[in-house]
Amino acid sequence: MDNTAEKKEIMDERFEIDRLEILDCSKLKFYKDEGNFISLEYNGETYFNVRLTRLIPFYSKTTYISVAYDNKDNEFKEIGVIKDMNELSEDQYKMIDEYLEYKYYMPEITKVYSIKDNNRGFIFVDIQTTSGRKTICIRDWYSNFRMLSEKLLYAVDVDGNKYFCPDIDKLDKKSLSILEIFV
Repeated sequence: MDNTAEKKEIMDERFEIDRLEILDCSKLKFYKDEGNFISLEYNGETYFNVRLTRLIPFYSKTTYISVAYDNKDNEFKEIGVIKDMNELSEDQYKMIDEYLEYKYYMPEITKVYSIKDNNRGFIFVDIQTTSGRKTICIRDWYSNFRMLSEKLLYAVDVDGNKYFCPDIDKLDKKSLSILEIFV
């Protein structure tokens, strides 16, 4: 094999993981199995207990949804990506949307009452959310209470619960002054 063909083969192999397989929504048939897990029939194959993941969760809830499963060797394998859920039938859309809304349940922060640092690596944040008032405990605030963009605040508490504020500029002045030191 000449040097050019060998280099091309290496490049093809190296970038195999970079290929995005867009799924044909008209061929997708999601269903719930007897264990109430979502399974999928696609192109003559059946995939059990598929996992759906929003590839850009903060910016789009219905586009670029990864569909994956564990194969017989218990290896995580991506089947492909749903480019736009709006291409699914109404019942398929509803099933996938309910799954994703449950998986990505994230109350929105609407007000910040106080933030207290216990000087032991934890902060306690008293907030109002779309799910009510809560005091959340955050470990390593630098990593778990941060701005993902100029306006988007993202928080993860010690229990793994996630919270967000899509635009901190829309919070009241008192909330902004409390947040000022930490973001």
